[in-house]
Amino acid sequence: MALKARDDPELFRGSLERIGLNRCIRGLTMTRIATIDKSGAWARWRHGCVNVLGHLPRVLAFSLLSPWLAAQPHLDDCIASEVQPEAIDLDQPRNLLTRQSDLVIPQGARIGDIRIVRRPIFDLSDPQQDNVLYRALNALNTPTWESALRAQLLFREGDRYQPELLAESERLLREREYLTAAWVGVTRICGQELEVSVLVRDTWTLLPSVGASRSGGENTANTGISDPNFLGSGKNVGIGYRRDPDRTETSVFYDDPNVLGSRWQSGFAFDDRSDGHGRRVYVQRPFYREAASWRAGLSAEDDEREESRFVGAEAIADYRRSLESVSVDVGWRLAERGERQLRLLTGYRYEALEFTRLPDEPALDVLPTDRTLSYPWIGFDYRENRFREMVNLTRLQRVEDVRDGFVWRTELGYSPTGLGATEDRVVLGMDFEDALLATETSFARYGVGQRGNYRLDEDRFENLQGTLDVEYFHGGSVHWNSWYTQLSFTAAYNLTADQTLLIGGDNGLRGYPSEYQQGNRRVLWTLERRYFPPWYPFKLFRLGGVLFTDVGRAWFHDGRNNGPDDGVLTDLGFGLRLASSRIEVQRILHLDFAFPLNGDDSIDSVQVLLRGRAEF
Repeated sequence: MALKARDDPELFRGSLERIGLNRCIRGLTMTRIATIDKSGAWARWRHGCVNVLGHLPRVLAFSLLSPWLAAQPHLDDCIASEVQPEAIDLDQPRNLLTRQSDLVIPQGARIGDIRIVRRPIFDLSDPQQDNVLYRALNALNTPTWESALRAQLLFREGDRYQPELLAESERLLREREYLTAAWVGVTRICGQELEVSVLVRDTWTLLPSVGASRSGGENTANTGISDPNFLGSGKNVGIGYRRDPDRTETSVFYDDPNVLGSRWQSGFAFDDRSDGHGRRVYVQRPFYREAASWRAGLSAEDDEREESRFVGAEAIADYRRSLESVSVDVGWRLAERGERQLRLLTGYRYEALEFTRLPDEPALDVLPTDRTLSYPWIGFDYRENRFREMVNLTRLQRVEDVRDGFVWRTELGYSPTGLGATEDRVVLGMDFEDALLATETSFARYGVGQRGNYRLDEDRFENLQGTLDVEYFHGGSVHWNSWYTQLSFTAAYNLTADQTLLIGGDNGLRGYPSEYQQGNRRVLWTLERRYFPPWYPFKLFRLGGVLFTDVGRAWFHDGRNNGPDDGVLTDLGFGLRLASSRIEVQRILHLDFAFPLNGDDSIDSVQVLLRGRAEF
């Protein structure tokens, strides 16, 4: 039976401060070393305690006196929350929504101790998980470093308690691929000091990948090995091979979300392709938290590949496309009022696109024109920082953080020939997203986006695109089934030959081949009935089911040929979803059977789509 810790700094500081155990004294008040188990051994030592070995007699004497000191009536009790991380069932996602309503946080309280509680992949205290395979996986897995977890937190010991930082830290931890679940909360109060517990569970991340998928009548295969938590460090390392109808590709990549434990991020990727290559590198300090005061970033890309020219949704010839780009940007938080925040953004971008005919391909009627944009830009980001936790929204039995507010970002740039551009252009960009409805059972949001540029030499817009998207979820957070619907519309104006709107296969309309229709207008409506059964086989997999229908069309506003069937297309189908709660938790396996209800005779009566996706 654990004894309660007491808080009397004046009593212990004089005796132990002299032997260099200042942090141990603070640990005493936070139950770092004052909680004694049945055997009388110390239950938890603060990692900052030093010089213990040279003063064992004093420490032993202190340990013997601790029960007596704990019983003194003039010392104040620490108050422990009824909600402790050890009691939270991570296999029940709604348990993660539990908060400490029984604690009253004193005004001006500070964080005295941060307790990291790491759960292994499998809970061997559960008879269903205590077997040879699961024990071996636990033994082979390298637990996430405590330093890697602390680097994600937005608070430190000694900081003033701010509940919004705990909530945001929990959201950041949930974003990490190497964690199945995360929970952050206050678990003990000792006077003006708080104990904050951080509960996480690792996932098996070192995973060879061998797979294949079929979508829109085309096959894709991949193999490789990756680890988003390399040796428990939180770094993402991988190598892979991919083959699809367009190319084969070998890739190597590395991402570091906290360089040397800082807020800086960096990474690179190298792709060796059958039709070219790809190289990308970046370093940045993002707005790592909603209230971060500044950001900065630098990125560069060199990409070469072969692309297809489509006429009537049919690829008639290939050409080579080469891209070189560099981007530098900085940003500052300008103002904040309540939950709303305004950021100023500025930077410089260089983007050069070159297009070349291939010698063995048929002559193209139109080859995209080379173009270079080189421009400084300025913009702003205006957002509402309000979030809601929900379950079974886009993931299977996972807690998700959805923004219950708006984000409005806009950019304006000028690309003159004096900076190396091929033409004088004004570059425009805007995105707006807002939640329409957010309740315990329902969530709806919409977004509006616009991209393009205005050519001053020809007095016209080029590659101008605007998109409206609306989504609605109902029921999944509290029931084992839900409804989902999405409606999107895109309109484009003066597209260059390398730009087109496609529909079919991976571009929507699961019952039709990829790129079945093309145009400068596109509309797609999807309706799904989703199922989340409680069955949890082997405590390893989460299952889901879906019934769906897709309705859509891509077309040219001037009546040009848009594909084999120029009308509205409709399909019906059903599918299965499979996600692991222990391995590669960011991916959901999709197996869909889609039946086209119209179209020409060239398409199959059923389309089978097997693929991995990040969402349901």
